[in-house]
Amino acid sequence: MATCPKCRTHHSNDVKTCPTDGSALLDDAAFDSADKELTAGQMVGEYQIEGKLGEGGFGVVFRAVHPLIGKPAAIKVLNRQFSSDPQMVSRFISEARSVNQIRHRNIIDIFAFGRLEDGRQYYVMELLEGTTLDAYVHGKGKLPPAEAVGVLRQVARALDAAHAHGIAHRDLKPENIFLTFDDDGAPFPKLLDFGIAKLMGEAGAAHKTRTGVPIGTPYYMSPEQCRGVNVDHRTDIYSFGIVAFEILTGKLPFSGDTVMDVLLKQATMAPPRASSVAAELPAAMDEPLLAMLDKDPDKRPASVGAAVDALAAAAGIAVPQRVAPTFDKSAPVRVVTDGKMTPADMSALAEAGTMQGMPTPSVAFATTTAPRRSRARLYAAAAIGAVALTAVVVTALLLRSNASATLPAAAPSQSVAVQKVAESASATPTAVQTPPQIAAATDVAFTVQSVPADVEIFLGDEKLGTSPGPISVRKGTDKIKLTFKAKGYKSSELEVAPTADGVLSVTLQKAVAAGKTQKRTGGGELENPF
Repeated sequence: MATCPKCRTHHSNDVKTCPTDGSALLDDAAFDSADKELTAGQMVGEYQIEGKLGEGGFGVVFRAVHPLIGKPAAIKVLNRQFSSDPQMVSRFISEARSVNQIRHRNIIDIFAFGRLEDGRQYYVMELLEGTTLDAYVHGKGKLPPAEAVGVLRQVARALDAAHAHGIAHRDLKPENIFLTFDDDGAPFPKLLDFGIAKLMGEAGAAHKTRTGVPIGTPYYMSPEQCRGVNVDHRTDIYSFGIVAFEILTGKLPFSGDTVMDVLLKQATMAPPRASSVAAELPAAMDEPLLAMLDKDPDKRPASVGAAVDALAAAAGIAVPQRVAPTFDKSAPVRVVTDGKMTPADMSALAEAGTMQGMPTPSVAFATTTAPRRSRARLYAAAAIGAVALTAVVVTALLLRSNASATLPAAAPSQSVAVQKVAESASATPTAVQTPPQIAAATDVAFTVQSVPADVEIFLGDEKLGTSPGPISVRKGTDKIKLTFKAKGYKSSELEVAPTADGVLSVTLQKAVAAGKTQKRTGGGELENPF
């Protein structure tokens, strides 16, 4: 008996292909060992399968829906051959864990995980409507600086949030940036595929990456990633620079006939200036791009956000005032509309795939119809608008009555004051409160990118706050000494001159318990457990 692996119809042994869909038929032994397709109506956890969205080299993505509440989702199922590989399963789980640690709106949400009856691993995630950044640029052509910076800024916020949690993506590329679009057609990026993310400085994770083994996609890999040594969050800054270069110029900075050609160029060759590739780009944008692509990780920008700010300034694009993200670790894991998306049209270069046995899958994009806003949401929005309007009126009266108050010229600070009053008004509508004091212009603020996350920051004996901050110190030209502390890590000190707002990066070394030593793997780099 022969069976079609796609439509599951049975045929006699002398039939070689399915007359319905043309698939090669399998004999009973081969069919029993093959991964069985999930069919429409089948339940996976709390979700019901609706159909297949696409598949790649190591997994299949299905569209699903929660039958009770109608919540759409995408389910990613790891192939059986990989589900029996502890290293691959550990990496699969690592992706779900990494995403849920970060919990950022520009990162795809993964909210359930499990195992099918046949042993295959799966997780449930957002179902996204849109396209990948590579497909968007392929169809539209290189992006003008203003549009490119708008997309890059949001991706930078997601990466900075990941780095603040001690997680490096390590496979950043346009195929892993998915664009959804708002009502005005503006792109809203979601960062995908943390499957080879590195949990920096985190103990207790299940799997390790081997020293000296390059992991990533060659065209976007940093020099240290090509060598497989000393890889941390700064590798994402380099990869981000390649993505920025590509979407602005329509070209990759490095190409080659083989994977080894590309790896060698990434490690040794200076990148071209973007303005020499796309003459219409301002020459001023060359330096910020080259800074991201510096071969020395120490010479790259301190954070991805700082890199985008420099790029925007060079292009004459206003840099918005950024507020460092804060994280409430006691809050429950959020549930958003769901899905995924693996990349579709891959460029010739991406045919090299993701190294370390994890090829970039090529799948169809999920398309959903945006749900109508409910009346309850409209009423809630109207109520919030009324409170906000009341708050603005109250603020105006208070400021007018306090003629001696000195207001700063910067509009954003005034907006913050109004927002604070609005929050107070919504909490106690009958109480009229004085607007909070606006921070003195003599203070500067630092955002702290730390490994591990949640590092305590001290100035002498005074605790200034916890990373990522921001922390405020008195403005001045004399250097001050900040001390960074975290349980289980050695304290570290850093001298800074508080002349302007900025971003600080610090990596603490793990404290080794007395009587215990750490071993080097294969005589190579000392790696933290993964």
